[in-house]
Amino acid sequence: MTKIIVVINQKGGVGKSTLAFHLAHAAAEGKSANGATKKNNRVLCIDLDSQANFSQYLTGDLDICNVTTGGVGDLLEGLALNPHVTSHDGIDLLHGHANLDQFDGNVEIEDRGYSPTMREYLRSLDYDVIIIDTPPAVGFRHMAPLCWADLALIPMEPVMSSIVGFQNVLSAISDVIAPINPALKWVGVINRANMRVKSHREKDEFVRSEYGDPILETLSTRTSVSDAMEEEPAQPVWLRKSAPKALREQWHRFCKKVISN
Repeated sequence: MTKIIVVINQKGGVGKSTLAFHLAHAAAEGKSANGATKKNNRVLCIDLDSQANFSQYLTGDLDICNVTTGGVGDLLEGLALNPHVTSHDGIDLLHGHANLDQFDGNVEIEDRGYSPTMREYLRSLDYDVIIIDTPPAVGFRHMAPLCWADLALIPMEPVMSSIVGFQNVLSAISDVIAPINPALKWVGVINRANMRVKSHREKDEFVRSEYGDPILETLSTRTSVSDAMEEEPAQPVWLRKSAPKALREQWHRFCKKVISN
């Protein structure tokens, strides 16, 4: 059965698109019978953010946000899908674009998006894993994917505004989504942490003391990750040979753990 993972926080700038990109590549890595890693899974990426950074990373096309036909709009409108076949092995894309806000507040589209039919439809597609990137603004494109997903990954930075965004997502899951999608699980990650900074250490300790094991990892601020994303084509940091080995291993291990959660 297709596994659906949504990357979400009500605070922007926490690295959702970068994490979604890495999750997609980790998901595309299957395992052969002897446990060796090989790329054999089919992954569909869904970009619901009108900034379309996820789409830009996957296509290398900075103007894809201006392609306002097709892509994720077809999914929301209930039309036949024609995903981009990206240059990344096993990864297809329903791209985001600048006019996605036209779907917010559309009663017919929202009814479709919140219905069990959408969840069932996504699971009927010929993909092993679906990765969804979301906008930070609360609304239909932020909330509806929580109704479709098996797992919500909630990244946050070790600053209070970002932690509040994380807590707001947990409240939405508990108060609004649980009656609709009671099987939804969540995990968290503290991203862009500088553990030499006292306030970052304190926020890390606070989140872990409050929420425990679902906080899977603390990822540091490292230029190697952004450098890997700026390659042409973009690549996950674990494929960037010049990146520190420990960093490559941490990101790969973390992403595989999320996929298997």
